[in-house]
Amino acid sequence: MTLRSQVVAARTDDWRLEMAASITRRSGKGTINAIRKVWIDATSIQFALVIPDGSRSRLAIRIGLNLAADGEDRFQVGDRVTYTLLMGAAGEYPRVQDLMKSGIA
Repeated sequence: MTLRSQVVAARTDDWRLEMAASITRRSGKGTINAIRKVWIDATSIQFALVIPDGSRSRLAIRIGLNLAADGEDRFQVGDRVTYTLLMGAAGEYPRVQDLMKSGIA
């Protein structure tokens, strides 16, 4: 590894550590209000619209194919779910990940 590539690798590692330190994780619970399919070119992506507990706004969370191994829908409208909200530096939009069922409403 050359000196230049070592410097680039060190800067990249520093940036990753800085970014990881500035991300705040918060768990949340809510109810799936709707499931929508969005088309981008020829590809469809499904989103669950979740109403967080104690809020009126909705979160759109990507759910992919939404199929269990037996072919049934994994998520349905009315399902109680938990998720992780990631909030970055000021000016960035929050991101949501780790959508899981937490019971039936």
